[in-house]
Amino acid sequence: MENYYILRLGKELRRNLKLFRDGLYKQYGEPSLLALEACIILGPVDKQDTLPFVDCPPLPLTTLDTTSYKNGHLHLPIPGTPFAQIRKQLGTDFPYDGVYLGEIETTLSVDPIIIKDLSLAMLSIQREGALITWNVSLEKHLDSGRHH
Repeated sequence: MENYYILRLGKELRRNLKLFRDGLYKQYGEPSLLALEACIILGPVDKQDTLPFVDCPPLPLTTLDTTSYKNGHLHLPIPGTPFAQIRKQLGTDFPYDGVYLGEIETTLSVDPIIIKDLSLAMLSIQREGALITWNVSLEKHLDSGRHH
């Protein structure tokens, strides 16, 4: 099982990205576009029972207008290094800053999205052959107006 710290997007944004990814799935037929929810992966974590207190990244965040493929992931890049501080606080790292979409190598022009709401959570991924199951747990809303 793989465990990651993630930043979970607000409910409406997750729903809109699911519709976008469903459209990509119909176009490309790549199952990874349906496997996990769209989120910002912060990096791997040893299994924990609690989430530490961390500072919220500066909000709002805006993605670029072109997707990127890096380290096997298609994502919506977020410019700069907005997650450096939270990754340092969590003791983890990841090779890109952006919203995970799937595992298809393509480049697409998209309307930039604005991220105004984030929660820190734990994502557990179990892979058995082609079957991928996942679970988001220990979610904690981050408030951009104050430190936790």
